[in-house]
Amino acid sequence: MIRTISNTTFTLAVISILNFLLVALVANYLGESGVATMGLIILGVSFIMMINNLVGGSALVYLTPRKPLFSVLIVSYGWSLVSAFLMGLLLWFFELVPAKFLYWTVLIGLLECVFSIHNQVFIGKEEMKTHNFLKLIQKSSQVVLFVAIGITLHNFVLALVLSYVATLIFSFLRVFKQLKSFEMKDLKNVFISAFQYGLQIQLSNIVQLMNYRLLYFYIEKSMVGALGIFIIAVQLSESLWIPSKALAIIQYGKISNEEDNRKKADLSVSFLHLSFLVTAIAIVALWFVPNSWILEIFGKDISGTKPIIYALSLGVMAVALSQSFSHYLSGTGKYSHLITGAILGLLPIVLLGNYCVEHYGLTGAAILTSVSYVFSSAYLGVVFYKKSGLKLKEILLSKTNLFQSIALLRK
Repeated sequence: MIRTISNTTFTLAVISILNFLLVALVANYLGESGVATMGLIILGVSFIMMINNLVGGSALVYLTPRKPLFSVLIVSYGWSLVSAFLMGLLLWFFELVPAKFLYWTVLIGLLECVFSIHNQVFIGKEEMKTHNFLKLIQKSSQVVLFVAIGITLHNFVLALVLSYVATLIFSFLRVFKQLKSFEMKDLKNVFISAFQYGLQIQLSNIVQLMNYRLLYFYIEKSMVGALGIFIIAVQLSESLWIPSKALAIIQYGKISNEEDNRKKADLSVSFLHLSFLVTAIAIVALWFVPNSWILEIFGKDISGTKPIIYALSLGVMAVALSQSFSHYLSGTGKYSHLITGAILGLLPIVLLGNYCVEHYGLTGAAILTSVSYVFSSAYLGVVFYKKSGLKLKEILLSKTNLFQSIALLRK
């Protein structure tokens, strides 16, 4: 398992570096306004994925080992088309994406839906190497194409489309090799099962996305020209989730295929301990990155990110820990708690978001973000404690528990 964790962490780290390179290129060549537009395009794609994942998201990890794969794929592909169309209409009606990039955003959203469906299947099959390889190739080809054809916003979306098309060809071949039959069996029940599982998971993800990104709209409305600075600070901070995300992906696959409840709980605690240690080290390391380095990488227009990073640190740790809690609850079918936790996190954003941005600027927005993350994580932690059957001393980090966690993950 350690090798799988290392491989996944390496993949996510490289992808994060490539994302930083993309943002740095846009910031240096197109300025803060270019970063802001890029952020809105990516946010629009996230909204499409939000609807798609009602059927074609994490529920597939659970259904892939249990349902006919061809039926799962047909249902998921059909829903991805519906998702892109419906959310495209909403993006157009509410003008959430710059008009000239609307069609590009919908197309990218559709391609990412299909790409995500394949990756969920690979996680369900515990084929993490294939999952990691595809994500790495997609991001690498995007960066190469973006540099090769020219650094403009139009070419940013063009490179993204081409990278997904190229990667999807390979992923289609890989997925269809696993098909034992091309017969469409029980499509109605597959859809109902996927929707029931997906609805419970995705409702929390939808609310969580609002926790992560609703402040973007407040900032864009109240602080013209500042959104790009906030986006870069957030990306730098969220890069610290790489280890915990890698651990959570593997944790979910393991728990979904594990029958013993005690082993599920023990695995989750092991991932929790490692997430805490690695994230804490990463947070401190980011604190000591000189501000001059950030300005050198992202351009002189992007100043004032360090106070935002400091304010986000507690929230970053909270989310790193909550991923272990939430994936345990997902893997054991306790989805309703994820929704409750996400709503608790959203309340401070909705009630105080506009006020904090108007009166305390970007630092106020970052502090409120941390408060939101802490509320959500604290709730999930309490639920995990009650549902896992573990004693508090088994969950809290200690030297003995750490060695036990490492030993368990080595198996």
